[in-house]
Amino acid sequence: MPIDVTYADEVEIRDHYRRMIDAWGDAAAYAECFTPDADYIIANGMIEHGWKEIVDGHEIIFNAWARDSRLVGVIASIRFITTDVALLIAHGHIEYLDHRSSDGNKRTVYSLVAHRTGGRWLFAAYQNTPVGGR
Repeated sequence: MPIDVTYADEVEIRDHYRRMIDAWGDAAAYAECFTPDADYIIANGMIEHGWKEIVDGHEIIFNAWARDSRLVGVIASIRFITTDVALLIAHGHIEYLDHRSSDGNKRTVYSLVAHRTGGRWLFAAYQNTPVGGR
């Protein structure tokens, strides 16, 4: 059975993804891009559950290795599972604004589950994996 989604749904998800990218550096604003009970799996396998853990974890990195950085990312695909759930595959990396070397900064591929709740799209899950060499 075809899923009843519109071009506007995809645009809203892409806009929300851009908000998440732009919120990098502000732990609270970044966490607000996710559902209150979101699962956020970091590249090292650690899991943050919900806003508080996402904020706490990101405050640590924004004050340490990710300080003075920005998140760069691009959506590779959006696949609607239902009219209110979509799977995104994206690629990204971190750029440092204070001229630190980013040579060791791994590019990543990640998946996000977008969920329409309360009339707006939020991310309910995130999983991040460094891109391996071939």
